[in-house]
Amino acid sequence: MSMDEPQAVTRGAQVAPGELRHYRGLSLVAAVLMMGAQVPAQADEVSELADQVEALAAVVAQQATEIEALRAALSRVAMQTEADAIGAPAPDQEDDAIDILLVDPEQPLGRFPDAAIITAGDFEGAIKIPDSQASVRLGGFVRAEGSFDFDSLGFQDVVNHRRIPLDGTPEDSASQSRFHVRNSRFNIDYRRPVPVGELRAFLEFDFFGGGDEFINNYEVRIRHVAAQVGNFYVGQWWSQFTDIAASPETVDFGPPLGQPVLRNPGLRWVKDVGTEGVWRYGFGVENPAGDLTDTQDLFASDAVPNVTGFVEANRDWGRVRVAALALRLDSDEDDTFAGGLNVTGRINTPWFADRDNIVFGLSGGEGFTHYFSVFAGAGLEGVISADGSVEATEILGGYIGYQHWWSEDWRSTFVASAVDLDAPDGSLGSAFESGERYRMNLFWTPQRDITLGLELSYAAQETFDGSEGDGTRLNAVATIDF
Repeated sequence: MSMDEPQAVTRGAQVAPGELRHYRGLSLVAAVLMMGAQVPAQADEVSELADQVEALAAVVAQQATEIEALRAALSRVAMQTEADAIGAPAPDQEDDAIDILLVDPEQPLGRFPDAAIITAGDFEGAIKIPDSQASVRLGGFVRAEGSFDFDSLGFQDVVNHRRIPLDGTPEDSASQSRFHVRNSRFNIDYRRPVPVGELRAFLEFDFFGGGDEFINNYEVRIRHVAAQVGNFYVGQWWSQFTDIAASPETVDFGPPLGQPVLRNPGLRWVKDVGTEGVWRYGFGVENPAGDLTDTQDLFASDAVPNVTGFVEANRDWGRVRVAALALRLDSDEDDTFAGGLNVTGRINTPWFADRDNIVFGLSGGEGFTHYFSVFAGAGLEGVISADGSVEATEILGGYIGYQHWWSEDWRSTFVASAVDLDAPDGSLGSAFESGERYRMNLFWTPQRDITLGLELSYAAQETFDGSEGDGTRLNAVATIDF
């Protein structure tokens, strides 16, 4: 059967060998009628027409034979497929079998195999990776921010109290407007079942790395790279000394001044007690990263990892969490052990609106200032004194935030926070000693994936030598989740 006979194949596909005699009879009747219409009829014309009818009947018969052969070949392919599936021997093949494309006769044409079809994953918003048991979800948000400083807060995208200009400096009374998208994020959440439960891997980054603010070219910064199997976590995640669930909702990216917030690499173990996770506890080891002021040019090392642990209680009225931290600060001549406690929580307050709540935190101890983002890289964990001894800096910080829901779409949060350091006299000079910040904002979520916010805040700092500085900022944000 040639490529230039599609029409003949279509017609012949409806003819079975048993129907051939019927088609020949119809052909003869048609020939007689045609001859009757011709006056006068010629014997030679009748003979020629009969020959044409016979030739057509032969073509139909040949096509019917080919169709039957194709049906038989398809039947053998189906039997072979079924035999392969159950491990049975293949049926006998005829020598004159027709070579055809091996397809499943029950499969609709143009359909992909089920293993190649993307389906819903095993957790919200996820999709299944084809031909596997793994599910993956892509997420994040685009976050555009704008700010205006009535009095300078240090020309920075996030308020850092250590950089607030001090009174009397040239920058003290300067104002500034700023727009950026550095807080936008992208993350990948991967999960699949394993014999001991579930394997989960999570990767997230933003754009708060270093860069050039004049051409808005900033580097990608890793936020989280972590994996979980059962109760074990490994990688960079929120420190167990940090309670991110007790953070107030704010427009400015930075956490409350008195809240220790750190993403720290390490290994940890967490256990839920009760079907609803009524109690939760855990412990782990984390990257030490001690940050000392070294006035004697001595080597400051981190020989021992930080040790963390927490206990958390969840009830209908809210949750309370107590976390502990132990660490060692050392130099090549001395070392000292330090640490602290962090008590945090969220209390539901439905007296004015069903979703109103209070979040709070109070932390104290010594030697862990780098757990507060405002002190990163400041060398305020402790001091290596003139005699080579290591003395840790004492820390006391706290915050409280109240959130009120005006309606289902509108809400406001009021936050007050402060922190105070106590270091050896004269050791830190003009370094940050204490600070405070107050914020109030308004958020509107017209639909689930869009949030708009406006926030007014006041921030101040005081140094160990008594200098002061403060400023006021207006922040605006538009966030689109995906």
